[in-house]
Amino acid sequence: MLVAAACDAWRAQAAERLNGSFAFAVWDEVRRELTLARDGLGTRALYYVEHGPHVFFATTLQSLLSLPDVSREIDDLVLAQYLTIENQDTQRTLYRHIKRVPPGGTVTVRGYEMRVARYWTLDHIADVRLPRDADYVEAARALFDRAVACRLPPGGTVATTVSGGFDSAGVTATVARLLGDRRFPAFHRAPGGTHPYDALDETPLVEAIAALYPNIDLTIIRDDCGGVPTIDAERDAVEFAVPRMVSVNALWFQLVVDRVAAAGVDLLLGGGCGNITLSWEGRPSIAADVRAGRLAGAWQAARNSAAAQRRPLGRVLAAQLVRPFVPRAVLRARQRWQLGGRLPWADYSVVSEQFLHSLAYDRHAREHEHDLPFDESTRTSVRQQRLRALQGQVVHDLAGGGRRRGGVPGLDPYADRRLVEFTLGTPNDQFWRDGQDRWLARRVLADRLPAELLAETRRGLQCPEWYEVLMPRRDEMAEAIDRIERSPLAARVVDVARMRRLLDTWPTDAESARGSKQLYAHALSRGIAMGGFLRQYERNNG
Repeated sequence: MLVAAACDAWRAQAAERLNGSFAFAVWDEVRRELTLARDGLGTRALYYVEHGPHVFFATTLQSLLSLPDVSREIDDLVLAQYLTIENQDTQRTLYRHIKRVPPGGTVTVRGYEMRVARYWTLDHIADVRLPRDADYVEAARALFDRAVACRLPPGGTVATTVSGGFDSAGVTATVARLLGDRRFPAFHRAPGGTHPYDALDETPLVEAIAALYPNIDLTIIRDDCGGVPTIDAERDAVEFAVPRMVSVNALWFQLVVDRVAAAGVDLLLGGGCGNITLSWEGRPSIAADVRAGRLAGAWQAARNSAAAQRRPLGRVLAAQLVRPFVPRAVLRARQRWQLGGRLPWADYSVVSEQFLHSLAYDRHAREHEHDLPFDESTRTSVRQQRLRALQGQVVHDLAGGGRRRGGVPGLDPYADRRLVEFTLGTPNDQFWRDGQDRWLARRVLADRLPAELLAETRRGLQCPEWYEVLMPRRDEMAEAIDRIERSPLAARVVDVARMRRLLDTWPTDAESARGSKQLYAHALSRGIAMGGFLRQYERNNG
């Protein structure tokens, strides 16, 4: 009703006046004009297809793909982006002829004319400058409380996921404060088996939160995943219409998904966007201080950073003062030498190098600053990088399949546009101060979270017992790779030979595997997911 009223009042300009998660279409009978619009972060999907004089639109890919006039042709470049973990294009989808309405954008159709516009971009986010440090805390706290409050259902039940990190812990504590005596469930996933990692077990921190708020019904899930079915990539292809590029972490969290569904709640609140907004870690100011001639400040910042990160001072200075000024061509040459001439994207994934060469992917990657994967050497501002991460669309493409499976709807208070604008506009020195990262969140959440949680600098590890989870599933993975090899399309995109080598050289125990999680638990699983999707696609469209 609210969106309808906004459209009646402001027509095509309604989207920019709304806050929250939305996607809508409005028809102007007088102007004979159709407007499609999405919220600023694009948390609700909306797709469209141009077909001659017609425009088809829907909130799920499945709906459009069910139409006989909509082509199912796949875009090879997007396939490569899935595997290389690029996924920067917010309008291009896996299907060549299906486009997304951009996040914070509109698509207007009038006759044969179509116009794509953005009403919310980086240019719409103003700098935030307040007189005192305490003013930032007060403003952020009010915005966060409001973001959580307006997402609580007026009727029905709410649940949260909770860990020992700032983000989900902050949401859970805030829900507890807002609900007063009303009880609600919170779910924590803890390690379910032995592992060799010196990772933080966050369970005591979660228990400390529950001790502060008696209205939290805490469920701690410790399980070795023995009873969780292995993810079926080919079945997922049918239900989601895109590759569900999941790793072993998805198996690990499946028990949480099942428990939440069994609890019969109406809404699940999480904190996925927190580390890009309120609890963003900030950046050391060393290079900026040097450029401004503040050498004493740069030296002190370097010493503080080295102490906070437990890294040698020389390495911090090299990373902050040398590397940012090295030409990208030199960094690329060094990368090629380190990898023995192999493409960098094939180092951390099982994408076929031949497939990447056929797309001239190295040229594309240079144009989009993906030539140095996971490297912070970029011409893009930190604020732009954060907004780009917030507006990532791959996860929202999965929403249609999630609804088909009857999943509990979820919302993230950190995706509130007012909170996003404030935290992106806030200066770096509110997030990083005297070697202390996440300084803003530590102060904002000090009125609701245990002191030991806010003082913790170690990080937890999702599914640290990954070796024990995957070991019994090796035969299933081998069978999946056999099926992938029989698919010409799948075998062209993923490196089947490398996937087999990974299985053949499987570590003998968890200790010897501790440095191999990226390859075995992530890259191999993602390759099987992509291969299974392509095999199913080929069977249905061959």
